[in-house]
Formats: sequence, structure tokens, C-alpha cells
Amino acid sequence: MKKNIIILLIFNLLSVGFGNAYSKDSFKRQMFKNMHIGWDLNKTNDYRWSNFNFGTAYGQRFHLNSKASWQIAADYNWSKYTLYSNAEFNSSNYDKILRTQSLSFPLTAEYRVYRTLFTNIRVYTGPVYELILSSKMDGNYYSGIKNSQLGWTLGSKIRFLGIFNARLAYNYYPTGLFSNGGLNRSAISFSVGF
Repeated sequence: MKKNIIILLIFNLLSVGFGNAYSKDSFKRQMFKNMHIGWDLNKTNDYRWSNFNFGTAYGQRFHLNSKASWQIAADYNWSKYTLYSNAEFNSSNYDKILRTQSLSFPLTAEYRVYRTLFTNIRVYTGPVYELILSSKMDGNYYSGIKNSQLGWTLGSKIRFLGIFNARLAYNYYPTGLFSNGGLNRSAISFSVGF
């Protein structure tokens, strides 16, 4: 039930961005122009993590410096963890598959380092709060993970043709995903959007 309410809330936020997206209303424009889909990936000897996400964001410039801005995003995530025992990666021999669905909220400070008429390059960094909504181990409900985590992101964003953007980032979570402290996560993240 909780997951359905959150999905409905995200859908409503996204539909606000579509309705009359090019009006002078800054919130609607921001929600539309910052929609994105992304992919995170990391492989170690202990696990392989892949994550697909979609979301949107809202941000504003800082008044003291027009090159600096902040942005808060809301992303819905589908993660898959392939877990390996004995710290030996093997694509055909694994122990468990953990799947999670979550909401993440990155709050970033950004700085524009380059700008032309059609291109804009920014670097950004900031904390990420993630709320785990559901988790399954080998297809069955699994309660052995933490419900929320705090991480950090560092990356760059390139806007090209004045419309599209691409992001490349590194995400790090200093505490383990499992309740016992295991499975510290980090990943290279790539996303594209408007």
C-alpha cells in the first residue's frame, strides 16, 4: 500500500511537469526539463549491482553567484544485487539475488564551468537520501536490510543543443545496505534527460 501511494505521488509530480510545461511557471518548467532516466552499475568480487531509475528535479541559482546553483531530485529506483560467496565473481555461479525498489533524493550544489549558446557543463556534489520501499531475496520478501541510507554523489552534467543533458557521476554509500552492516555500495552512474 505504501509503495502504491508513493508511486502515485511521483506520477502526479511528473504529470504536473507535462501539463502546460512551457508556461512561465518556473516549477512546471523545472519538473519537465529535468526529467531523466539513469543506470548505475558496479561489479566487485562480492556482488554485482545494477540500478535503473527515472525521476525529475527542481533547482535554482544562488543569488550571489550566477554560475552556482542547487538542485533537489526525486528518483524511483529498481536495483538488482547478484551476491557471490567466497569473494569470487562468476557470472554463472552466484548465491543469491536481492532486488529492491526505492526512492532517492539527491540534494546537490552545482557550478557551471563552461557555457556556449548550445552547450553547458556543470560539476556537482551533495548528499543522497535513499528510502527502501521493498526488498526481495530470491523472489521472497526480505527484511534484513536497512530501510533508509545516506550517501554522497559527485559528478558532471553536460547540456547540449540547449535541450538534452547527460550526467556521469560516482555514488557512494558509507554504511552497508544489510542490517548487519554488510554490502557497502558504490557505483558509476549515467543518466540522460531533457
